[in-house]
Amino acid sequence: MSSDQPSAAGLIMSDPETHDPGRRTVLGVLMRIELLLGRAESLVASTALGVAVLAIGTSVVVRAFALPLPDTGEWAIVAMSPLTFVGAALCSHLHRHLTADIVEALPPGRLLRFLEGIAAALFVVFGLYFVALAADLFSYAVNSGERLIDLGTPIAIPVGFMLAGAVLMTIHAVLDVIRACTGHAPGGIDPWH
Repeated sequence: MSSDQPSAAGLIMSDPETHDPGRRTVLGVLMRIELLLGRAESLVASTALGVAVLAIGTSVVVRAFALPLPDTGEWAIVAMSPLTFVGAALCSHLHRHLTADIVEALPPGRLLRFLEGIAAALFVVFGLYFVALAADLFSYAVNSGERLIDLGTPIAIPVGFMLAGAVLMTIHAVLDVIRACTGHAPGGIDPWH
């Protein structure tokens, strides 16, 4: 294990820039939980991509050979929800989303951390609003029992992934606010390093 990797327990954080091992902190515990969420997000997004590719491939074969099977393209459409929303949460965890060029050009220091904190706080506001909207839509999807046409996939499945992504993005934003306030670098620990 290199010095820039978290400890086996993943519960220790001290160096604000590299997340090098140090003393045990509450932030370290929260980042360990976030690391596990990041791994789950990565697996969900990867699985969704695999489902979409298989569903489209199957759909092409069914159409090309006029097989008497239902069109599986619906599953590809449904798989876009976890790929989009849980994938967006993973991007926010890794801090690989859009940023203003001026912020990227600033040297490390208090001004940069202040701007990162403001951006994270605004992302929390967005996340909470998105959670409220997605929760309302999810409630409707569950109560209405609506289904897609070809295979009868419940609408609640893709909307549920939308809600999950909104919640996860908000969690990552809250942790980014905490990191900014405690002088740590933005973004969580890479789930696969």
